[in-house]
Amino acid sequence: MFQSSHRRLAVSATLIAALAAGLAPATSAFAAPLTPAATASGAVPAPDMAGVVAALDSAMTNGAPGAMARFTGPDGVRSRTVGVRDRVSGAPMDIHARFRIGSVSKTFSSVVLLQLVEEGRLELDAPVNRYLPGLLPDERITVRHLLTHRSGLADYTDAMFNDTVPGFEAVRNRVFSYQELVDLSLSEPRTTEPGVAYKYSNANFVVVGMLIEKLTGRPVSDAYERRILKPLKLTSTSYVHPDTRIKGLHVRGYLHPDAAGDPLVDSTEQTVSWAQSAGAVISSPADLNTFTSALMRGLLLSPAMLEAMTTVTPTDATNTRFYGLGLRRYDLSCGTRVFGHTGTVQGFYTYAFSTRDGRRSLSAMANTSNHGEANTALGGTLEAAFCGKKQAANSRAAASPTARDFSSLPAERDLPERH
Repeated sequence: MFQSSHRRLAVSATLIAALAAGLAPATSAFAAPLTPAATASGAVPAPDMAGVVAALDSAMTNGAPGAMARFTGPDGVRSRTVGVRDRVSGAPMDIHARFRIGSVSKTFSSVVLLQLVEEGRLELDAPVNRYLPGLLPDERITVRHLLTHRSGLADYTDAMFNDTVPGFEAVRNRVFSYQELVDLSLSEPRTTEPGVAYKYSNANFVVVGMLIEKLTGRPVSDAYERRILKPLKLTSTSYVHPDTRIKGLHVRGYLHPDAAGDPLVDSTEQTVSWAQSAGAVISSPADLNTFTSALMRGLLLSPAMLEAMTTVTPTDATNTRFYGLGLRRYDLSCGTRVFGHTGTVQGFYTYAFSTRDGRRSLSAMANTSNHGEANTALGGTLEAAFCGKKQAANSRAAASPTARDFSSLPAERDLPERH
């Protein structure tokens, strides 16, 4: 059994402090090895910050009141903001502001569960019902199936948000139990046999939250705090369910109604109880950079467990998008692979990704949702940040006939979308 995660992180405190400052740690017992591409002189392109701004501006053109991105790399931190974080006051977007990160929360939940696997408290390929007796109607559904979205459990949000604004208003202030959310999923036909195919479902990570609470005997918020937030000093990150507020400096989120031309709905205050461990975390660009970098550097999981987490299967036929254990991998046009997650919650789109060595990371946010073009546009920050200027990216990709410009692909959807 591996030593407990909080003890391991305490030993690595100086390394994490260096990471938070944007510096590369010299060594670590659990640090991911640097790849030749990451260390070779001139192999890593400089981020195209003009391209990042163009992507942010495009998100605004496609309906977002504002957007921002923060990139960290060997040369330090670069950030850009456009538009407003509050349409009423006109306050400009602020790179230090907090916001709802939606399904990026799934990676936080996955880290906690994988730490529990390391501690011998559950097994990835064991049936979920071993730990939560009688919860699921199929004994074949394993813990791994949850983390890889291959359980076949229906996504209850499809029906919940079939009518976007009325669906949201019906749950804005509601507090669900985990069991109620699982029951909503089980009331729908299952989407696939266990393990057969990838089918994204928020229900999977509701069950992950149940597992965490059953095995620790504590709320999932406590697990986040002790195992991730405090060790990494993520002071702007919190899980406040079922409080509806975002405390301190924050971005207001705006939901697009289904009918074109109807006014945006301020969706900032809500319980996010409909998501909980699948999507209720609040964070900031700097904290997301620190989190994804620390994860990829091996500061949260052992090398073997991180290898398992980053072992992926395709989510579509583009040969660019994959899913591991609560973690997406995107293959960009320049050949760079980035790991992290996308997030959608009413009023916010988020991207949080790092290279496999953890030396470069990007977080980006636009304060709208239910408008897929804005989400796709925001995804363009990845190509610009990690591949650099287009001409450089194209010359490197020329040797690979399968390379595609990731930003030309429609964004993957974490929630139902009407536009």
